[in-house]
Amino acid sequence: ELHPYIHQANRAAGWNFDWDRSESCQFTKYKLNQYYDWHCDSWDKPYQTQDPQDPTNGKIRKLSVTVTLSDPKDYKGGELEFDFRNLDPDKKANIVKCKEILPKGSLVVFPSFVWHRVCPVKSGERNSLVIWNLGYPFR
Repeated sequence: ELHPYIHQANRAAGWNFDWDRSESCQFTKYKLNQYYDWHCDSWDKPYQTQDPQDPTNGKIRKLSVTVTLSDPKDYKGGELEFDFRNLDPDKKANIVKCKEILPKGSLVVFPSFVWHRVCPVKSGERNSLVIWNLGYPFR
């Protein structure tokens, strides 16, 4: 259901990342004072599994997707934020709040190597779905 939107966002942003499968979705429920601190979803080593038939073998996370399942009127806080300085410690923080993800049912697609967080929920409950899309490592 979501793949057409992911492909469209990948093309529209000009990334054109080559990917061919998604990991299982992760449902997350953020309640009062819960958050997810700064992190990126990808790492420098591809999946290495014992099963040579495993379709994730040799692949990395390339595109991350967050889908909002809660109406923004049902919670305060819980903002999704990006920091575009990545791993350059000499660069000043470039934190951007993701406003596109606010309406219930909306989604945002971003490169898995971009640092991001979910700020603490101040009231109510924020529910989301996260999907990671895999492909062979960048060349």
